[in-house]
Amino acid sequence: MASLEAKVTKWRATARTLWRVECPKVANAIVAFAEAVKLNHQLSFKVGGVLAKLLCTRLDGDELFKRCKDLQAEKTDLGRKMETVVAERDGLAKAVVDLEAWLKESESRLEEFKLRATKEREAIKKIKEELLLYK
Repeated sequence: MASLEAKVTKWRATARTLWRVECPKVANAIVAFAEAVKLNHQLSFKVGGVLAKLLCTRLDGDELFKRCKDLQAEKTDLGRKMETVVAERDGLAKAVVDLEAWLKESESRLEEFKLRATKEREAIKKIKEELLLYK
């Protein structure tokens, strides 16, 4: 049995030596693992923040894209309305020119009628004078 006790003592000594040597390594590994978990948590938090900002940016971009499409549609609609207004303006300008020409023609006719009326009055006046002479 002495040999068994010697073996147990030897194994105990070996276990103590291993414990003294390996314990700091295990402790350092645990500390390193805890630090890695902490850094992983911090990194996950930062990644979450970046993803949230990216999502907000994407939503803002989508909103801007929609607004841009709406403005382009509005621009097209205003272009059509502008074409209609220009066509109406051109029609009104033509109507004004036609009315001005009609007004000049009417004024010319009025002058002719005034001149004719004056001649007729003079003719009537002469006829009345001749009538008075014959009576």
